[in-house]
Amino acid sequence: MASEIAAAPVAALPKRKRIAGVIVTGHAFQHMYADGFLVLLPSIYDAFGLSGVSAGVLSAVRQGSAGLLTMGGGFVVDMFSGRRGLLLSGSLFLMGFGYLLVGAAPNYAFLLLALTLGSATGSFWHPVGLGLLSMTFPANRAFVMSLHRSAGSLGETVTPLFVGLVLAVITWREVLLGGFVLMTVVSIVLYVVLARLGLQQASTATRGVRQQLGELGHLLRTETALRPLLLVSGLRGMADRAFIFFLPLFIAEGLREMDGDVTTARIAFVVGYHLVVFSVLGIFVPPVLGALADRIGRKPVMIGVLIGSMVPLGLLSVYPSVGVGFTVLIALLGMFRFAVANLTQAGALDLAEGKHLEGSMVGLLWGNNALFGSLSPVIAGILVDRLSGGNAFAVIFPYSLAMNVLALVAAFWLPSMGGRRARPAASS
Repeated sequence: MASEIAAAPVAALPKRKRIAGVIVTGHAFQHMYADGFLVLLPSIYDAFGLSGVSAGVLSAVRQGSAGLLTMGGGFVVDMFSGRRGLLLSGSLFLMGFGYLLVGAAPNYAFLLLALTLGSATGSFWHPVGLGLLSMTFPANRAFVMSLHRSAGSLGETVTPLFVGLVLAVITWREVLLGGFVLMTVVSIVLYVVLARLGLQQASTATRGVRQQLGELGHLLRTETALRPLLLVSGLRGMADRAFIFFLPLFIAEGLREMDGDVTTARIAFVVGYHLVVFSVLGIFVPPVLGALADRIGRKPVMIGVLIGSMVPLGLLSVYPSVGVGFTVLIALLGMFRFAVANLTQAGALDLAEGKHLEGSMVGLLWGNNALFGSLSPVIAGILVDRLSGGNAFAVIFPYSLAMNVLALVAAFWLPSMGGRRARPAASS
């Protein structure tokens, strides 16, 4: 079914590189809550008297609500392709407001509702931002996906250590209040800058629901690569979601075993430090892997990344103890953390190229990952609660390794994607 949209393509905008730069930079702020919230998790765990399962439900809510809104949001973005600047800035503002409500939560039920709002609205950034980047640089799709993700990693690197430090002087609730003030300022600046760069005039076209569903249904029926791609993305997401969510609780329990009088501030600092270590190599390595995938294809790079991730996960499974060796392994694992997500996003957008389905494909990936990823922390939480003796949170390491192995098996079913198939980029 041919698309009838007549819109000025983003690639034709005279300031497309500046627009892409603003989107990549904004993603760093969008990800400040990702790992920054995890530094607050031990304090929240204690404040609400959570168990492994109830903590896992928090992660399930974050992942599930984010994926569901992104899936629906991607569909809507493709139907109404104007007002992208408003959508991006609104996403940041509402995310900050949702987490402000988390800081005001009087009970566990309110906490879940506030997390739903903060996570869901923040995730709306992705179908808009990634869709724009994909259309702007089709020949370097995996590379720009990786740059976008690296900016997110930068936000995840700076924020945890900062949060760990300020928790020594203010409460976790006050941290979230400060975050809301910052997000309000950033969202206003973002909207003004993108409007001045002409993004609001990039397209004002609309497409009916029937036509949009027809285009998407045709893609799902004809592109056989999509199913194994979704499976790889979902299984890898299961490994990552359980790992990153329970890692702070594993570190906190390990510190308490070594020192029964350890303070909350000390726990927050050590957790923040390890989250920084986990993120820092993820800033620099994924763009290199993305550029390589643009040259030789998505599949071989994806398989290499999955194999590379198995080594530190395997060692962590037999060496689950907080120390120097643990920190080194966390750093090595973080080097590959988002590389698979970048490549699956690039692969999905390869399939959507020229069909005006960029937002829908990003939404489909996030919805798929929400289905897989939201279940994963709950499963891991059940395993934690069933174990006794020692640090039960150590189960996340062999669990994540098993999910990564399954993702590797699924990756071998992928056809060749990307590489020389990519079209040349539009001239700037």
